[in-house]
Amino acid sequence: MMKKTAVGLVFFMAMLAMTSGAVLAAAQKVVLVPCPINYPGPNFPPGGGFVIFNNPKGADHNLEVTVSLKGVTPSTEYDIYLFIDQGGTGEKIGTLKTNPKGNANFHINGLLEEGTHVLAIDITLKGSGADVYETSGIHDVPMEGPSMTFK
Repeated sequence: MMKKTAVGLVFFMAMLAMTSGAVLAAAQKVVLVPCPINYPGPNFPPGGGFVIFNNPKGADHNLEVTVSLKGVTPSTEYDIYLFIDQGGTGEKIGTLKTNPKGNANFHINGLLEEGTHVLAIDITLKGSGADVYETSGIHDVPMEGPSMTFK
């Protein structure tokens, strides 16, 4: 009986590991960089961060976006824009405010049309429209960035 339980447990753990890998494989982590137009260097804004784009397995058309700022200007509000398939103007998806250490996180879910989409994030000082941080490739024509397929 003990041997059957152990074999069953090993089989269950293997299946769980394979399933978890498939779910996590859909997520793409992208580094946020200073806007090369507004900050051509060497005077970059402080800190940085990353974005995670995810299309969870089994969640049709569901886009999850997580934005994380680390060590940026403390106690500052930023607007977050999502770009889908094009440069130009993105859609404002929210605002976040950094804590006294300059850290903040933002998360949103939304539905996208079926198909393959190129995604990008642009972060501006609240209300200014001035790009501070963004995912690389947002200003390229055609826009470059992570690509995800939604069914």
